[in-house]
Amino acid sequence: MIAVRRARPVHWLDHAHAVLSRRRRLFEAGWGDEEVIAEVPAIARFSEPPRAAAVAWAAPRREGPVVVTDGSFTAALPRLPPCARTAFVRRIAPAAPERGRRRPVYVALAASGEEGFASRTRLFRPLAARDGIEVILLENAMYGLRRPEGQRATAIRTVAEHLLMNLATVEETRALIEHLAGHGYERIGVAGFSMGGTSAALAAAVTARPLAVAVFGVGRSAVPVFTEGMLSVSVELEALGGPSAARARLGALFGVADLDRHPAPRRPDAAVIVGGRRDGYVFPEQVEALHAHWRASELRWLDTGHAGVVVYEGEALRRAARDAMERLAP
Repeated sequence: MIAVRRARPVHWLDHAHAVLSRRRRLFEAGWGDEEVIAEVPAIARFSEPPRAAAVAWAAPRREGPVVVTDGSFTAALPRLPPCARTAFVRRIAPAAPERGRRRPVYVALAASGEEGFASRTRLFRPLAARDGIEVILLENAMYGLRRPEGQRATAIRTVAEHLLMNLATVEETRALIEHLAGHGYERIGVAGFSMGGTSAALAAAVTARPLAVAVFGVGRSAVPVFTEGMLSVSVELEALGGPSAARARLGALFGVADLDRHPAPRRPDAAVIVGGRRDGYVFPEQVEALHAHWRASELRWLDTGHAGVVVYEGEALRRAARDAMERLAP
């Protein structure tokens, strides 16, 4: 177990999760492609306007109170390896017919280690089944159907590949937002937990459109997650040149995407941030720093840890998403 700077003890489930996740070693193959790493600061500015994703949707299928439709589109980031250049999405929509304007919709992003759509389907399906909010799930580059040959499930081999995954997720989210706006959706939101929440928050910050934002387990910076928090026990520091040098360079690289390098979302009043007071992965002071930067946002605390948020607090997360979307209404 690692020491965490905080007043409250870390939730026991975070300790258990950290022990189990030691088997999923990150960055075993070192830093990776240095040309890619050199391009990261420029890409992370997201200065180019996004292009709408040309999503090819398959035939929808009815699953009880919802309709599920799978789709795919060409990824927006050209640096991705060939296996990851097709992005896969799944739309979950209410089965009841639409009346009047388009329903509200969230793009919901994957957490670290989350391959496929099963976990997010359990979390977000009730928004479609009960609340009339569509949800689009994006499969991360380097995960699942987009995983490089030879990579163990969710164990990203190099820092360069992890950075590409993060940058691609933001670009693909922006492309999906433009796709939705072009098809008549007026109320669009982004949501996610942990890494997915960080990507959602960054996508909202670099998107010119007003969005609802519901993020869970997200701080101002992802740097402490990899250098101090419980995820850091899974990082192969020796493969990166040793603990001291590795932490310094990881901080410099992941720090280019710190959220305070960008303005707040266009509608921070439609942003709800949910944090765990006993989180051993994303420190509460980082959550508070994000809330301070997004001044009109709402911060809600749960008395749990990082892993416990999804395990025990699914309804609290859905409530945050509903409330954020309601505030986006004209």
